[in-house]
Amino acid sequence: MKDIKIAVQVRKVKDPAGKEALKATMPIRLIFENDFDAKGLKEELNKFEDKYLKLVDILTSILKLIKSRERKGKVLLYWILGDEIHHFTEENKAGALFLENLTAHLVRDTGVSEKMLNRCKKFRVRYPEIFHVDLARSFDSYVATFEGGYVSARRKRQNSE
Repeated sequence: MKDIKIAVQVRKVKDPAGKEALKATMPIRLIFENDFDAKGLKEELNKFEDKYLKLVDILTSILKLIKSRERKGKVLLYWILGDEIHHFTEENKAGALFLENLTAHLVRDTGVSEKMLNRCKKFRVRYPEIFHVDLARSFDSYVATFEGGYVSARRKRQNSE
């Protein structure tokens, strides 16, 4: 494919059995282009969809671990979550396809808030190597360093009691 960038959407669809699934789609106007390569574009779209579905599966697994774990070591899971998003974004920069508003898609498909996803992405960018993450610190303490005084909802409740 030539050096073009095509915005992809990931939509929830129902398969013939009525089961909900995620499906990558792109603008229909592309088929009217003179050099439209339907087969090549379909292959690229399928690869992109597979990568996105893998990302959603990985993030969902990490989120389950975050919810099930005690505080110790949990901070690494937040970093890994941000790292997975970072790698997906970087891996797809060179490709012809990109996902419009990745965060909005991930909010819908993983059930985590936009605020939390953005915090995990910031965390990963601020600490690009996992060995820079101190296991003795909480994720909230890291968020406080880049949000300037963040206090978790739980801590606010504890302080008001």
